[in-house]
Amino acid sequence: MPKKIKFTVIYATGEDPKFKASELNNHGPTVKGWQSSKNCNFPQELILELEKQCLLTKIQVLAHQYLIPSKIELFASNQDTNIIEDKSKISWNYIGYITLSDNQSSMFKSRELKSVNVPTCVASYLKLKLGKNHSNAYNLHNQISLIAVNVLGNERESRKTIVGNETISDKLNALINDPEYLSPYDDLAFEMYVDVDVANIIREMEMKKHLAVLGERFEYARKLKQSTEKLRSVGERLGKYDLEKRHAIEMEDYERAKHKKKQIEEFRLESYKSLCIEQLLETNGVCVQNDECTEEIDSNKNPTSPTIKITGDKKTSNTSPLHNPRHLSPKNGSPSTGSPTNIQTRGSLRRRNKSAGAITKSSYEQYEDKPLPTLRHSQTNEFLRECQLDYDCKASSKLTERERKQAALPILVFGGDLVEKFYSKQYLDKEEGLHRLKEELFSYDNRKMHTANKTGRATIFLLHRALRDKVFSVYSLANEVIRLYFVQFVPGRVSPAETSRSVDKLLPELLTKSGDTSARIHHMAVHTILTMADCKNVRDLHIIPTHLSRTLNTSTHPRLALSRAEMVEQLIINQGISTDKQSGLTCRTLSEFGLSGLHHPAEPVRKVAERILVLVYKVNPRLVRKQLPPDDDITRRNLLYRQLFHEFDKIDMQRKKEILERNRLIQQCSLSPEPEYKNGINKSISSTDVPNTEITNEQTQNYNLSKSISGGNIAHINGNSNNEKQSTSSASGVSSPSNNSQPEEGEKLCIFCQEYESVIFESNKSMNSHYWRSCPMLIRCNECSQVVEVAALCEHLLMECEQKEFFMQCSQCTEAIKISSFNAHSPTCHELAEGCSRCPLCHKDIEDHENSWKTHLMGDKPCIKNMRVKHPKQVKIQI
Repeated sequence: MPKKIKFTVIYATGEDPKFKASELNNHGPTVKGWQSSKNCNFPQELILELEKQCLLTKIQVLAHQYLIPSKIELFASNQDTNIIEDKSKISWNYIGYITLSDNQSSMFKSRELKSVNVPTCVASYLKLKLGKNHSNAYNLHNQISLIAVNVLGNERESRKTIVGNETISDKLNALINDPEYLSPYDDLAFEMYVDVDVANIIREMEMKKHLAVLGERFEYARKLKQSTEKLRSVGERLGKYDLEKRHAIEMEDYERAKHKKKQIEEFRLESYKSLCIEQLLETNGVCVQNDECTEEIDSNKNPTSPTIKITGDKKTSNTSPLHNPRHLSPKNGSPSTGSPTNIQTRGSLRRRNKSAGAITKSSYEQYEDKPLPTLRHSQTNEFLRECQLDYDCKASSKLTERERKQAALPILVFGGDLVEKFYSKQYLDKEEGLHRLKEELFSYDNRKMHTANKTGRATIFLLHRALRDKVFSVYSLANEVIRLYFVQFVPGRVSPAETSRSVDKLLPELLTKSGDTSARIHHMAVHTILTMADCKNVRDLHIIPTHLSRTLNTSTHPRLALSRAEMVEQLIINQGISTDKQSGLTCRTLSEFGLSGLHHPAEPVRKVAERILVLVYKVNPRLVRKQLPPDDDITRRNLLYRQLFHEFDKIDMQRKKEILERNRLIQQCSLSPEPEYKNGINKSISSTDVPNTEITNEQTQNYNLSKSISGGNIAHINGNSNNEKQSTSSASGVSSPSNNSQPEEGEKLCIFCQEYESVIFESNKSMNSHYWRSCPMLIRCNECSQVVEVAALCEHLLMECEQKEFFMQCSQCTEAIKISSFNAHSPTCHELAEGCSRCPLCHKDIEDHENSWKTHLMGDKPCIKNMRVKHPKQVKIQI
């Protein structure tokens, strides 16, 4: 029979110092293999000197996972090894070639084992000529490598055929020389995974099995066969442990290496002892116990000749009480139960391979028995990673090997039982798994469990799978757990990077579900997305608004486009319009989104887009009008634009009315005669008796007035007027004194500068005098002498002033400029920044945020052109 032919590598064109060609002389789990030198020339050659002259029948080559030669040519030579001294003078006979895959299909994580039958030829030398490497991202230096080479063949010496009585030795030789028989234990797939010592024992047991068969010792042969199969699993496990030990040595983790060494020795001794290896090998001669049957014989298969083991003592009997003859039914022909002789001579009728749970498994079977991947050899990082995973892969597991690899992290964090629930085909199991996952999140303890990031990643993996389930109860429960995860588990535990990864994983699936035809699936997905967006940790990342506010295409499905538009509208109402460019909710982004929705073919989408543009117009009218076509008769012929511009006109009219009413109130206060000190307190604007009508209306409407046509914010705030926020715009409206805190009962504030009456009356006789002369938030118009707010001075000059026909508004800076000096103004004008207002005094841009005008006009560094504020330099001059 063909058997393994040992060889020695006597020549190599080149080699890497860490991976020498001599590595090919041996086979085993820890073999590194040969690698060529970096940036070598091709072809590379290897010459193998065979131990004996033989008839070649088969050659096996195990390639590297990414250092792969494209082609291997095979040559053989029959010259005498004792004569040839110069290897370059060997004459070669061409045998054939082998092609190897580029391994892209396995992502360079597997190794290819190539076995080829060669034409029978006599050989003493073998040459391998390796072609150029397959190019890939991992092979940086254009190297090639072989992990192992195996040569199989027959010895050339012919044996005489004995005509007379053949001995057992002659029969064994005949079997060995049978060309049809090939031992599986000479195959490279066996040698590269099984421990070397165990492999030698298995080969010896294989030969003894053939001898036992020829000697008709069938019980002994059966035991050898079973032990060989079990010993192979032991050898694979020992090879794995040996690899882990070597990896620990390379990482200089000597404590782990010491532990692995001890584990190897203990497991080897315990396995040998449990399998009775020394007894089966019969090192001290024939052992009678090997021919005794120790397992049950199936009575149904062979009822006439049961094998009975005689035991002389009841206490030392190896039989189970279940096999005691007195428990057997008389129908089965069992002996009498009353005779003492029967008790002494009773045997055990055992059925072979049907031991069930009656016989205790040997100790080595309690170890993990995980088979190694065929082509994933010891040196790969994937294999090392698998070696370090210490979880049990039960034989009764419902998960396939591929599913276990996919769910490796959830199995490590939550255990295999919970993960199997999510992979089950029964929806009740999936619901139970989701309930258990919810309990795990509720009872999370960072000191006893895995890190929050690892737990979160495993949770998202399972929830993403449950989210795609077609059963609504499972889908609904998955949404509930997602909301629980982001609202309760993420805050204070999960890092922003892992939170971002979780949102990126779930959001595409939820967006797809939001366009579902079923209303309940659609509403559930929308509710989950909005809940995630309101979570502070997710809101700070700006992921969801950025995804939702992307412009719509006309080809976007109507249901999906409508869901996105409605969610954007809800985000504007909940979070407001932001000035942060990364938020996805800026005026420019939302106006572009609304304009794209305005051209969508579906009418419901156009209606929602129209509402979004109206909301943005309340904040920045100039930007919205800039995005739309010009407001003229031709544009208004389009019904859609006509309705939209009509809404804009309503907003503009409402804003004008508010500004006129506010300025009228200021003018009344400024034109009224200055009363005495006490009467002035009662008749002033800050008094609770005078402007209550207007202020109450503002509190009822819950409006914060803002900048007018020049562009500002109007935020409609739902809530109690006592908690009403101040406007973030430039021309903030008249705010109610009741909104401001009063340190003492009865003391009032200026509704513009928020100064207390006690401070105001130190320099003014009344509140009217304060408004007319010293309030830093007000200014007297140089054209008509009316007192107006500084923030509203441009609107006053354009719409209310007696000289308004002499002024026009600049389209870039939005200031009111005299017509006579407009040409001189244009070269020096610079455009107003987005989200800002322009001060009419110093002409600087002011950001739109709360109390921005108050800070600019009367803060630590007040406006240098505000004459009602005493600047530090002016104070020094007066002194």
